[in-house]
Amino acid sequence: MKKYLLILVLTAFAIQLSGQDDMPGRKGKFFLVPELWLSFGTTTHIEVAPLIGYHVNDRLSVGMGPHYIYQSVKATAYYPNAYKTHVYGFKGFARFYLVTHAEDFLPVKLFSDIFAHAEYEGMSLEKAYYLPPYYPEDGRFIYNALLVGGGFSQRVGIYNSISFMILWNLNDSVSSPLANPVFRVGFNMFL
Repeated sequence: MKKYLLILVLTAFAIQLSGQDDMPGRKGKFFLVPELWLSFGTTTHIEVAPLIGYHVNDRLSVGMGPHYIYQSVKATAYYPNAYKTHVYGFKGFARFYLVTHAEDFLPVKLFSDIFAHAEYEGMSLEKAYYLPPYYPEDGRFIYNALLVGGGFSQRVGIYNSISFMILWNLNDSVSSPLANPVFRVGFNMFL
């Protein structure tokens, strides 16, 4: 019985590997990452950050796009100051694929790619809510974030993929609208 099971698994693995030979490369392809985050409750957080990316080659991709956050915090017994604010800015990223087509050599389809990710975000924040210790009443300032980390992705179809990332903000401070670590789940749609 074990012998037949082993033959069946090896045959399925060989068929899967032969089908992967037809996978086209990503070089020169554009893709869209429609980042969206919604959370409601005492704190309402709406974040929209669509990114357009480009595969420089099969291992390196770069991209950029706008970033907008609406945040509303209701007054509570623990935090009596209610506020609403808008954060907007720009971000750019570079991603290097350390492992590609992992399904070719792994017996189980856990993921397709493992990658390292670096990202810059320049965000315009209101001083009244993000600049301690004095919290001046008016004006805005630019907060620069540098996020580094990595993740893995699973291909869905020939090009599209779902990615899971964990990033760390190297410029973390009390003014930061980002909490370390930053977890992201994304869907990459090729154009």
